[in-house]
Amino acid sequence: MIYLSASSINLYQECPRCFWLKIKEKINRPSGPTSTLPNGMDYTLKNYFDSWRQKNKLPPELKSLLPGKLLPDQDKISWLRSRSLAAINQELGIKIGGMLDDALILEDQSIVPLDIKTRGFPLKEVHSAYALQMSVYTYLLQKNRLKTRNLAYLAFWYLDHKNMDLNQPLRFNIAVEEIKTEPEKIDKILNKIKQILDDQIPLASPDCQFCQYRQLEI
Repeated sequence: MIYLSASSINLYQECPRCFWLKIKEKINRPSGPTSTLPNGMDYTLKNYFDSWRQKNKLPPELKSLLPGKLLPDQDKISWLRSRSLAAINQELGIKIGGMLDDALILEDQSIVPLDIKTRGFPLKEVHSAYALQMSVYTYLLQKNRLKTRNLAYLAFWYLDHKNMDLNQPLRFNIAVEEIKTEPEKIDKILNKIKQILDDQIPLASPDCQFCQYRQLEI
């Protein structure tokens, strides 16, 4: 059984060769030191959201920016945040999983993903990787027989050094983006992934810096 996540599917979209090496040969792209700040912010904001969940309210910063309310069931949120949220395509031998940050429940009782992103600068555009990630989440909600819609929300908590309040220099700004998800595309992508994995290693991608590095002759 092949296990995939939204990030590994994004890797396939970026470079089939790097994806093939990761899945077939367990060779990952090299990585350098990473900051612990994003993970710390992630845990902090989840705890913050959970505190408002107990009050059955949205955090005040998001009240005018989001529809519906936070999904009130803490046990269900814990499940949606875990690796237990998954779907299996038996025909392809692929298991796809994902861990939501949070979820909203809308007036029609649909459950839709709410993802929290932290940034050091204002948002210019929503990266295609985020849109695919949200489509994967909608797909997983559907496959687990939860009432949902082709909809997700990204809440960006960001700093803006050009327009900062000197009395509160680390105060975050918030921007919310509504995403129209496309879960129907996920099975099509999984079929292409299966074909790639059943074949020989793909050619190096001309746009992939990692592929170029691997081909350097020293």
